[in-house]
Amino acid sequence: MPIPTPGPGQVLVRLHAAGVGRWDLLERDGAFARGPARWPSFPHVGGSEGAGVVVSMGAGAAGLREGDRVYGVVPQRTPKQGCHAEFTLFEADLCWPVPPRLSMDQAAVLPVDGALAWQGLHEALQARRGDALVVFGASGGVGHFALQFATNLGLRTLAVASGTDGMQLADRLGAEAAIDGRRRGFEREVARFADGRGVLALLTAGGQAAARLLAVLPAGSRAVWPHGVEMEARPGADVHAAGFGPRYRPDAMRAFHAAARHGPLMPHVSRRLPLQRLPQALDMVARHHLGRLAVLSA
Repeated sequence: MPIPTPGPGQVLVRLHAAGVGRWDLLERDGAFARGPARWPSFPHVGGSEGAGVVVSMGAGAAGLREGDRVYGVVPQRTPKQGCHAEFTLFEADLCWPVPPRLSMDQAAVLPVDGALAWQGLHEALQARRGDALVVFGASGGVGHFALQFATNLGLRTLAVASGTDGMQLADRLGAEAAIDGRRRGFEREVARFADGRGVLALLTAGGQAAARLLAVLPAGSRAVWPHGVEMEARPGADVHAAGFGPRYRPDAMRAFHAAARHGPLMPHVSRRLPLQRLPQALDMVARHHLGRLAVLSA
């Protein structure tokens, strides 16, 4: 494919790395192409987030210069020129300078899961210093970011992670306590953490384990989960529970970027594969892994 040309308000970026998430797997398998309004046109380049170096800019793309290290998000559009490529176009107000402490692959996995974690805590849960928070799926993409934002907010956190390695990651990221969500009876430890008082809960996965967690939340608790998480169970009327969707509007993403820049926030990239091995990276998304996966194009 030809290298794209930036239009008004766009920047052309030579990508160094791109994130690989569950949404990319769903996109590949056609889950987003339901109905004629969303049917993709081809060629279609997947990948919703990435990081690289600015090559050129269109008219009105203010605030950036050629050679700047940036990361950004590509919203749904047809035809899509995404980040699983060597070059992509970012809207200038949907990309930001890479924080100096981060590598390109770390910055590449920030926009989608990082923004979901930030919006889940700040907007959906309206968390405040001193609140108690349960993060279900704490060793995954959204969860491991949520733990770090919670620490920065001064929340008490219980991490429900996957396996011993997931618990160890949650400990390193500042969780007050970490338990294995695969272990039978883990929900009793959630109830002990709540101690009969209302808590906040961010659920990044569904299924029976999530249903058991919801069932033990005390009255006055608030639980949220990102849209796309299959949540069949519902708690009692005295527990507020709802899904929330990502907002990639420039104002919301500016607030997220400010929080990511000031940190401390450290994305955990557990596997890095060359772009040529994107099919294998997509298959890995469905298997156990910590944090995020990335593909490298440079």
